[in-house]
Amino acid sequence: MTHALIVTEADHALLKLLGHHPALRRALARATIVPAAEVPADVVTMNSRVTYADETAGVRATVKLVYPQSAAGRGHLPVTSPLGTALLGLREGQEIDSHLPLGGRRRLRVEAVLFQPERRWRHMDEKLDEALQQTFPASDAFVVSWEPRALDV
Repeated sequence: MTHALIVTEADHALLKLLGHHPALRRALARATIVPAAEVPADVVTMNSRVTYADETAGVRATVKLVYPQSAAGRGHLPVTSPLGTALLGLREGQEIDSHLPLGGRRRLRVEAVLFQPERRWRHMDEKLDEALQQTFPASDAFVVSWEPRALDV
């Protein structure tokens, strides 16, 4: 079963560097690549904190999807693992059938994206836009005109 996979441009560029992982390479080949500002807030991106359910095993867990070099922390799931690759790019409520070594075929469902780095930056951009609008409200009375002209030498 294939699923719609959404990956940010930055994540895609970095993940391609991990090309020696065949499952990840296949997932990236079918991914829809979007600018970070356009990724939906409910998509599992790199460094997202996500709650998922393994419906086959009846297990529910919360993990942070990370690059392999950051996988040492508790609850950190490397994207290069079969489970990490399966969760990458899924949206809340989306399910996927995945083959996990030693675990066989599993049905996984994303229950919640608790934190997504792109969402934080969008929120900060929105706050900045709001502050700028309050500080410099649009007005016909305030028009800046600039015309380039040759410098007198």
